[in-house]
Amino acid sequence: MKSLNFQRNKSLIRITNEKKIKKRRNWDRVVYLILLCAFVLFMVYYLFNKFVMVHAFGHVIIESTKVRLTDDARLIDIYVHEGDSVCKNDTLFSYVLDLDQDISGSGATSLSLGGVTSTGGQDYWWLKELYNIKKAIAINNVKANENSLLIKNYEGELKRLTNEVILDVLPKQRLDYVQTEIMKLKTENLKLKSENAELGSLMKTLKPFDNTANKSVKDLKMNAGGGGGNSLNDYMKNQRVTFSDELLSEERFFKAPMDAIITRIYIHPTETALKSEDIMTMHKDHPAFIKAFFDQEDVGHFKVGDVFKVTFPDGTTSLGYLKRFYIATYTLPEEFQKKYEPTTRSIAGDIYPVDAEEMSKWRTFYKMSVDISKFKYE
Repeated sequence: MKSLNFQRNKSLIRITNEKKIKKRRNWDRVVYLILLCAFVLFMVYYLFNKFVMVHAFGHVIIESTKVRLTDDARLIDIYVHEGDSVCKNDTLFSYVLDLDQDISGSGATSLSLGGVTSTGGQDYWWLKELYNIKKAIAINNVKANENSLLIKNYEGELKRLTNEVILDVLPKQRLDYVQTEIMKLKTENLKLKSENAELGSLMKTLKPFDNTANKSVKDLKMNAGGGGGNSLNDYMKNQRVTFSDELLSEERFFKAPMDAIITRIYIHPTETALKSEDIMTMHKDHPAFIKAFFDQEDVGHFKVGDVFKVTFPDGTTSLGYLKRFYIATYTLPEEFQKKYEPTTRSIAGDIYPVDAEEMSKWRTFYKMSVDISKFKYE
């Protein structure tokens, strides 16, 4: 019997190890997971802020004072610069008043010069009244022209708004608002027109009084001389006469009404400062408080004495406490009011720093917007 041997010769088949194939990363899945995580985190953050936190907008308010004079004057010199710190009763600037205005009769002062009495306003009052009436008519005409342009623009939008309301693209209140504004502007134009007519009728009745007792300043200067201490020459002695030949009063000085920092200077030496113009602005060297505006639905979640976290525009934070809030609602400031939405009324409150260290952080954020927050259930 033959023996069988199936492995007489060595096998010629060789085994080669296959190379491992690297799996390609599924970037679509990675992007999807990242977006999903971002969405989940956003929703958690939104719900947390919506239902757990009280948020409010606010302005950092620093007590300020605008310096004006009660009469028109010419500044002689200014002794401070912008950014200087001043104490109460420090001299800020010197000024002089115009005496020619009083002598000529357009002021309220009565002077006895060389036996001739110059009383204020008898010769020139009607010219001032005539100017004021013309000014009022011109201002009314400007307002009427502005209203006419607004009416034209609103009327141009009526057709489009009507179509969008029919298609339910816009609410009907938007169309009603535009129609109401047109009616208001037309009514205001009728009022301005009637007012201008009345002012025109009044302007025709103005005329000067026949007063021969008053003389011009030039006549007074020609005739005054000698005759005692009430002459114009005696009156002009020791008075300040400037490069413009004005007869001015003695130099006067304005002192600081409080400890403050000079932030702005609007009028410079030798310039005229009208009584309606600001000469300079002063701010106290520390902020007073933050004017905060809370949503009406959060009224039950805060009270006087609560501590709030204040976040400034640069990301820094501070702490402040609610000192008081006002029962009456206030219109939300324009920078916080979203456009194309009804006017929002909010609850206003005053937030003060908890200590002097926190107060020092608020100094550079005057009139800047800040975010105010706290936990609802503290």
